[in-house]
Amino acid sequence: MRLHQTWAGTLSLLTCLSSQTFATEDTEPLENANHIFNAIQSTLRHYGSEINYNGLSFYRASVPKGTQFYHGTGLKDPIQGLEWLAFKPEHSLGFAHRSGNKFFAKKDLQQPLDEYTAPEWDGNGYLHTYAAAKDLRLLYIDGMSAGPGGGAESQDRILYNNTITGDRPVGGPKIGGPPQEQQRAIEACRMAKEDWGDKIDGIVRTEADFEIILCNFERDLEVVHITQTKPQESSGRPGGPGGGKGRKGHHGGGPGGPPRGPRSGLKYWSLATRFDESLGKKVRIDLDNFVSAYTYGLDLFPNNATVPKVGHLPVEELQPIRQDVFKLLNTWDSPIDAFDWQTVIDMIVFQYSDELKSLAAGTYSSAKELRDHLEKLLEPFIDYRDFDNSEVIINRCASEWIPLSAPVGSLGGNAVRSVARSVCSTLVSAMMDDEQDLEASVTSFNDLVSYLRWTTWAADE
Repeated sequence: MRLHQTWAGTLSLLTCLSSQTFATEDTEPLENANHIFNAIQSTLRHYGSEINYNGLSFYRASVPKGTQFYHGTGLKDPIQGLEWLAFKPEHSLGFAHRSGNKFFAKKDLQQPLDEYTAPEWDGNGYLHTYAAAKDLRLLYIDGMSAGPGGGAESQDRILYNNTITGDRPVGGPKIGGPPQEQQRAIEACRMAKEDWGDKIDGIVRTEADFEIILCNFERDLEVVHITQTKPQESSGRPGGPGGGKGRKGHHGGGPGGPPRGPRSGLKYWSLATRFDESLGKKVRIDLDNFVSAYTYGLDLFPNNATVPKVGHLPVEELQPIRQDVFKLLNTWDSPIDAFDWQTVIDMIVFQYSDELKSLAAGTYSSAKELRDHLEKLLEPFIDYRDFDNSEVIINRCASEWIPLSAPVGSLGGNAVRSVARSVCSTLVSAMMDDEQDLEASVTSFNDLVSYLRWTTWAADE
């Protein structure tokens, strides 16, 4: 029998799977490692953010000086004060007021939120191109955090502490956009100044595009150019900030949007990921140390919900998360120099996504055929002089894509190591145990796939 004595602990894998907690070689058991792993992979990516739309994590993020962003408006002069920035010009063009549109003559849907007197609209639309005048410091909120359908739950319950009422703000200029979005933007910039000592310049969120709520345009941006847009009649009203249309915050295709059409697992994920990478590289995110509601022992899936929620939790249970977000920002004293865990995750998913799905589908006709296949798959990690040393095989397998220089002990690193080990443990267990029948092995792979919930499998659910 190939099952080694040291493997006794691994036979409890299915129990670990059900509790969603794994122990890694270097760390204590990490609760919700699978969800943290998926959150990291989906940062600043539309495909993953659409699937895991109700984000529960907060990250420090930065934008290099000179990075270009866009703003569409009916104003030909540079924006002052608080406003939204888009990553793509196509997104901002949707907000530029078009000549001949009477609705837009009345108000600017992306009109500045700060208290200043805007110039009169001259009947034209303008696309503003700006460049960061310094390295911008930002708070990134994951998920479809600027989209409708529950994506703003972590902001409203945790960050804004239930202060978003939906009433249109008073005391400033009349502005467009949903009242909740106006309140969130104003409150975020108040907190940036009063609670976080100007440690951050704004907030990054995801909707149809990626957007930045920037608190001080004239301080933090340089004008590259302002162009007048093509006059045209418009029969529809473009969505305002945070107004991405679609089910649960999902957005439809459009000019400059991510690829659309039938999703096809790993292939679609790869295409969508490549599209977003050029946009996401405008922002550097600290994937080592961040704040995630997944680490606080909360009931985030009440009544076996498939989507995490915090709306049902009492405010006192959410206060520790809010306090840690404040601490994360108030102790931000040096540039982000974090390890790129997202790339490591991509390699793990790319290598094992199709393989695990095939194993869970029961492709093999006998337990021996399955074990022979797994042995070939795991051969790079096996020393045949010590074949029964399953723990060594697991460690080699789990560390394949993790550089020796990668930090140990960070939240991001712990999640990646935990998930990598869970994958390799399941593979090695099914290979080593001669007494495990085919049905039991297939069940273990189905349990693993259910636990991992990788976005590459979303089309199959």
